[in-house]
Amino acid sequence: MDLYLDGASAMPMLPEARAALVDALDAFGDPLSIHAPARRARDLLEDARAGVAAALGGQPDELVFTSGGTESIALAIWGGVRAVREAGHRIVVGAVEHPAVGGICHVLEADGFEVETVEVDEHGRVDLDRYATAVRRPGTLLASVQHANHEIGTIQQIGEAARLAHEAGVRFHADACQTVGRLPVDVDALGVDLLSLSAHKFGGPPGVGALYVRRGTGLAPYPCGDDRERRRRSGMENTPGIVAMAAALEASLVSMADEAARLWKLTATLRDRIASEVAGARVHGHPTHRTPHLVCFSVDGVDPATLMMALDDRGFHVGAGSPCTGRPEDPSPVLERIGRPGTSGFRVGLGPQVGEDAVAALLEALPGLVEELRLVERTSTEALARLRPPEVAG
Repeated sequence: MDLYLDGASAMPMLPEARAALVDALDAFGDPLSIHAPARRARDLLEDARAGVAAALGGQPDELVFTSGGTESIALAIWGGVRAVREAGHRIVVGAVEHPAVGGICHVLEADGFEVETVEVDEHGRVDLDRYATAVRRPGTLLASVQHANHEIGTIQQIGEAARLAHEAGVRFHADACQTVGRLPVDVDALGVDLLSLSAHKFGGPPGVGALYVRRGTGLAPYPCGDDRERRRRSGMENTPGIVAMAAALEASLVSMADEAARLWKLTATLRDRIASEVAGARVHGHPTHRTPHLVCFSVDGVDPATLMMALDDRGFHVGAGSPCTGRPEDPSPVLERIGRPGTSGFRVGLGPQVGEDAVAALLEALPGLVEELRLVERTSTEALARLRPPEVAG
């Protein structure tokens, strides 16, 4: 058995994306030049730009290509506040944002910016009353709230968060890396000024992403050095990767509604049966306001790294631990924020390649495996206790 169940981290490349990437490998010209090879590359690049922008309900000139979701998020926040720095110094973010948000905010704090974090409830949803107060504080330049959480799948109230930000005269950015290609994402309906996406989350190649920038939203470029991407992001564009990203997104849109319904049914089964059949298990994330593809759970009394390795050995390739470190034994910052400090979570991320048989196999194996590991750990602890020398009375 060999079941890839870590689709929230990265999806296998879709056939449409693979074919588009191979075809575009011959487009080696620099899109910034004017000769024939360059024009061919530029045509492919701009066709892809138009396709991705249309999928988001935006315009081609509102799209900036990046090296992935992390760079897209960094450019949105760093460039978004740098462009209007004279108006203030504050940034507001949700408490369970992706580490990319925390990373760039830490850099900005070192440069004199103030970052306010808004707490979430037990399901990971941002407290909008506290958020509204935060964005109204003088000097606030930008707010960033993810569309859906990367660990527990909880969907935020992005439309309302954007409205509250705009009422306060604050720019709004959404990290939509977990939702683009899986759920309808319309930039006008959501009301965002900036929105990040990453190709490998929906079956495109790794190392490619994009940032939506609403017309009229100033953005300080980073890195600097040339006139690419309308002077918003320098460096040679990855034309084959970008073309493949556009192809993956187009293919995803065709079957999005049916696929979301199919995955919702599978993850509902996973949530219910893990909670009821795996001793000591707890399922995390909002029960209804969630992505269709992601289930997060933790198991008390079992070493997370051992359980992950045991699952992997049996062919169940799931995500575990904190995504910012990749170590299963590291506690999840997201779970800490929702009231489970010191807890390592497991992520089951489903995609088109996962069917009912795969879910059934995982549910059949998981309860017994957890009990087996508990027995081994308990037996080892008892054996070690017998080997300890008796304490000497003082």
